[in-house]
Amino acid sequence: MNLHAQSSETDLDQAELMKQFVGKWITEIGEDSTVIWEIIPFAKGYETNLNWQAKGETYSSRTGIMGFTGEYRKVNWYILYSNGMIGRYLGEFVSDNKLIFKRFNFDHTNVFTSYEIDFITPDKYKVIAKSKGIKETWDDAEVTEYIYTRAKK
Repeated sequence: MNLHAQSSETDLDQAELMKQFVGKWITEIGEDSTVIWEIIPFAKGYETNLNWQAKGETYSSRTGIMGFTGEYRKVNWYILYSNGMIGRYLGEFVSDNKLIFKRFNFDHTNVFTSYEIDFITPDKYKVIAKSKGIKETWDDAEVTEYIYTRAKK
């Protein structure tokens, strides 16, 4: 009989695991509509650019920065929205190929969306987003699922 202990968060090198995301990623969100997410290394963190496109034309964009909390235990992601608001996401890898993010409201007091990101292959990952918005509980959360693939250079 073999026993294997589960990894604890202290076993996982959050900074090293984030390197999986470097590059440009694309998902379809509807007919002729895509999201392009580019993650660019910057010092020990990342610059992020999100672009929503319909029929090849960008209709919404967001830019952000990703870094880490003390001792690289969690991933911190801040996004600047076009209306000047800042969104905050806090996450961590719970396994070598699974990252869980929580999206906070604009004053950073409540979580209203959670994201589970699972790498299927080095060039493909699945995102399951659960959004409760301003609802009191997660029971009625809207669930969406996307598959991102690495853009060819």
